[in-house]
Amino acid sequence: MCEHGRILHHLKHGIENPANQVLLVGYQAVHTLGRRLQNKEPIVRIFGDEFEVRAEVETLGSFSAHADRNELFDYIQGTGAKYVFLVHGEQSQREAFAARLRKRLGIPVELPNNGDIVDLAQLPIPSK
Repeated sequence: MCEHGRILHHLKHGIENPANQVLLVGYQAVHTLGRRLQNKEPIVRIFGDEFEVRAEVETLGSFSAHADRNELFDYIQGTGAKYVFLVHGEQSQREAFAARLRKRLGIPVELPNNGDIVDLAQLPIPSK
């Protein structure tokens, strides 16, 4: 996502050179430097300074360390889960996946926000 670590130094020193290429491998979350580069924003902020993006930016979408929607669905189905909390991902995607789980598996699905507190002892667990 180009948010931390050495990549920031590499980008700072190379993003303005048109002879360079930034190759993003996989998904870049919204509101990250990686997504701004992926969206071809002409100016990005790195360490508080603005840089003109002159390097070529490309994305290889075939690399991912995450399970896709079908793999996650199969996993949840295989566990026999009676209640699911989706805590990671973009809101629109969490909502769509929650709807799929509710419809196809008939289980409750919650989409908590950062900082929400859930008392697991108070959950109405279905007795499927």
